[in-house]
Amino acid sequence: MKKSILFLVLSVTVFVAQAQHLEKNSFKVVIDRGHDAVDKGVQVDGETEYEILSSLVSQLTGEVQNHVEVIYHNPAGERLTILERATQINSLDPDLVISIHMGTSENGPRQAAVLMNEENEQFNKSKEFASLLIQHLSTDPYFSTILTETTGMNLLHLVKSPAFVLEIGNMNAPRDRYYLKTNGAKRVAKNFTDFLNALN
Repeated sequence: MKKSILFLVLSVTVFVAQAQHLEKNSFKVVIDRGHDAVDKGVQVDGETEYEILSSLVSQLTGEVQNHVEVIYHNPAGERLTILERATQINSLDPDLVISIHMGTSENGPRQAAVLMNEENEQFNKSKEFASLLIQHLSTDPYFSTILTETTGMNLLHLVKSPAFVLEIGNMNAPRDRYYLKTNGAKRVAKNFTDFLNALN
């Protein structure tokens, strides 16, 4: 009887230790698609930022490895305030938050940019993750130059995890909109998945 109890205790201990090990080694990423079904962002020639991003984001995580957990925040496109978005994201306790938008530059080419907020509690970690994403995305010649900028975006301030905004493509550039709706989306998705699998 004592041996059976001892075996049971040891089994439970091992199970708990394994579960904690798996939990510790998982990396949770929240992807926050910019805008929503009400505020669709920038509209150009009958196309909206929200619709292009919705199609792109649905392709972003093709073959993510088991150690990475990806959560798409607000997949239904519910109308939320910035505070509501941040509160919901914080409740998920992610290791990284990426808010995806499209740029709106009218001053020539600007295919992609990463925006960060120095008021983010984990700004240094945000920079590390942003640098890794840039390395992967820039293997596509279309995004060979990716700018890095600081911004006062409030969502990045309110989120407690490492966080940054990825502006992918320029809504004011027809070629960018076309690229992200055709074969370019596959290239972005492949490089983005490679980035996720490199996280730890």
